[in-house]
Amino acid sequence: MIAQIAQEYAAEIRELQSIAELEEAERLQLQVWGRDTTYDSKDLMRAIRHEGGLVAGAFVPGAGLVGYVFGFPTRDPRVQHSHRLGVLEEWRRHGLGARLKWYQRAWCLERGIEVVRWTYDPLRVANADLNVRRLGVTATAYLEDYYGPMPGINAGTPSDRVLVEWMLTAPRVIERLASPPQDRGFPDAPPANQVIGGKPGAETLGLEATQVSLSLPDNFANVLAHDLPLAIAWRLHVRRLLSHYFGRSYRITEFTVVGGPAYILEK
Repeated sequence: MIAQIAQEYAAEIRELQSIAELEEAERLQLQVWGRDTTYDSKDLMRAIRHEGGLVAGAFVPGAGLVGYVFGFPTRDPRVQHSHRLGVLEEWRRHGLGARLKWYQRAWCLERGIEVVRWTYDPLRVANADLNVRRLGVTATAYLEDYYGPMPGINAGTPSDRVLVEWMLTAPRVIERLASPPQDRGFPDAPPANQVIGGKPGAETLGLEATQVSLSLPDNFANVLAHDLPLAIAWRLHVRRLLSHYFGRSYRITEFTVVGGPAYILEK
């Protein structure tokens, strides 16, 4: 099954084998997350792979390693934690992030692993689109300043994250294997917030609808690079809203860019 997943795409997707390939993964991390980032070292990756973790990459002829996924076992043998997924900037419009994740799914299922969990920054639209709309993850947990102060591309705001669950055999995941659902928007979901001139606007905390929408900035990375006070305001705004609605038994189930990027929270 894994070979079939890799064969469907131009890039070769496979496990990393040698020390040289693990060193390539070190360099890729520095390129993706910044030269001053804390990266996963080759000795750590090798040890975790030896003990049942996944260290895999996407290789393109003439370009070498252009994408990387790293996951490790948890206390529950049916669950893997996916710690890192990265693709070089010049290869991010080729769908390699999704291809690496589908490879991870096949790899896990062959080993009896049914669930993959990971964290991501809920303000980054590209990650939300990949994780929620294309892969079919759901989320019910908000983690404030999860990693503490971070260097590189994450520097400047608290390192808040959402913890997602990828239920590998769930119908919503299987349906997205061929292609993600068409994004038609969710016009009937009442908004939990407003965006006015790129800034977070009014918050609505008392909604009871089955589905609720929560809007995001168009490009949080750009805001973070050029307007730190606004980036912090967005961080705290989304923190309040997601924490509140998670606490009221809502979960993230969909993501849309129709009318502006937004999560759909379902009760």
